[in-house]
Amino acid sequence: MKSSVADRLRLEFGPPTRDVVKVKSWNASDQVGVVMQLDQPNRENAAYVWLPYPGEGQPVPEDALEYPGEAGRHSGTYASPGLKRGEPALKLAIRDSRQLEDAIRYIRAMVANAPLPQPSATPAREQIETETNSAISAGELALAIIDRASMPKPEPVKPRREAIPRLVQREVWQRDGGTCVECSTRERLCFDHIVPFSKGGGNSVRNIQLLCEDCNLSKGNRL
Repeated sequence: MKSSVADRLRLEFGPPTRDVVKVKSWNASDQVGVVMQLDQPNRENAAYVWLPYPGEGQPVPEDALEYPGEAGRHSGTYASPGLKRGEPALKLAIRDSRQLEDAIRYIRAMVANAPLPQPSATPAREQIETETNSAISAGELALAIIDRASMPKPEPVKPRREAIPRLVQREVWQRDGGTCVECSTRERLCFDHIVPFSKGGGNSVRNIQLLCEDCNLSKGNRL
């Protein structure tokens, strides 16, 4: 997946402005840097892409990790427009071609300073199988009786949560003391929704906590 993401970013933004052992990076604009990690992940066929944190009120992908600027995650390796020391960031895990194209559309909107897009809908697997298995010829179509009640319903478009306001980020950082609330590390800290956005959780101070990346990923989408 890493080679596919690198090729797609190169096609979209030209040769990397930085190509070292751990990362490839592109300056999509003066304000938007795009950084792909080469050293991680190692245990799955995916690619990690870092983007600048969106403006307040803008949406972020549901499965993105949100890193506070205070974590200092981008002081050297990821130094790019919008990804520098003291600046918050997003980290996307890209695992398939649809997620890759969603990420490209998201970056394009960032560069154009346009409203950030919603994800493309993914048809339910049962819907695809039903449509495939029930394909009929034009001659048979006239005799077919369609029972609308038995037709599969498409999956709803997965919502994107709004970016956590900076005031909320600062209050959560101070409350949690700049450490992971699970293991107390100060490394690789990101914001976590205690009640996931997909389950009705919001961006209030009470629903946001600091977790390190490992604790966040192990939690997943569970309550």
